[in-house]
Amino acid sequence: MAQKSGALGVLQLQNTPQTMAGSLSNPATFPFPTLYRQAPGAWTKNVVFGGEDDKMEAAFISAAKDLVREGAVAITSNCGFTIKYQKAMTRALTVPVSMSSLLLLPYLIATIKGRVAVLTFDSRPLSTDLLKLAGVVSLDRVVVAGIENSETWRIMSGPENNYTIPQVARDVGAAIALMRKQHDDIEAILFECAGFPIVTQQVREQTGLPVYDAVTNAKLLMSRYNVPV
Repeated sequence: MAQKSGALGVLQLQNTPQTMAGSLSNPATFPFPTLYRQAPGAWTKNVVFGGEDDKMEAAFISAAKDLVREGAVAITSNCGFTIKYQKAMTRALTVPVSMSSLLLLPYLIATIKGRVAVLTFDSRPLSTDLLKLAGVVSLDRVVVAGIENSETWRIMSGPENNYTIPQVARDVGAAIALMRKQHDDIEAILFECAGFPIVTQQVREQTGLPVYDAVTNAKLLMSRYNVPV
């Protein structure tokens, strides 16, 4: 029997949240209540590129516990690189946790014959070890690319997430086009970055491929409760 519904708790970086239609940080994206809290001291630089992982892990756990006290029945985050805190978060909390859309990767690998294209904010810190935190045994059918050095990447690297849908669509589209040119057997796309869902439907229509993202991950996490997703 499905459990009684509550709110989804969304942990955020301290960069200004982007709340456009379809965004993880827009409550209207979901058919269930959402609660939001920024993890103190968490910015793109120190979460994505590391250097303060112990400190950030503690900050995310503390913020998540606050969300649970406020009524969150499940926890996710608006940065896929927080997968590095997944195990510690699961141990520390009393509710289900799925910090990153990268946790969908083993499922996608198991359900298709071809390759899964993982598109990330920055491919350089998305190491093999980090991907294997998702529970992936083999990365033979995984292709990784990022939008590093693009206009969208530059804006997302700063404190204000004032990028636009056309900017994201252009930079995401260019990276996907290059991946598909290099690998003609890509059968699914997984967005690591929680800034990308605003163009997910557009990419689905342009490529004809299934696209999974942070919103997919959040809805799956909440499907254990008696709510539509």
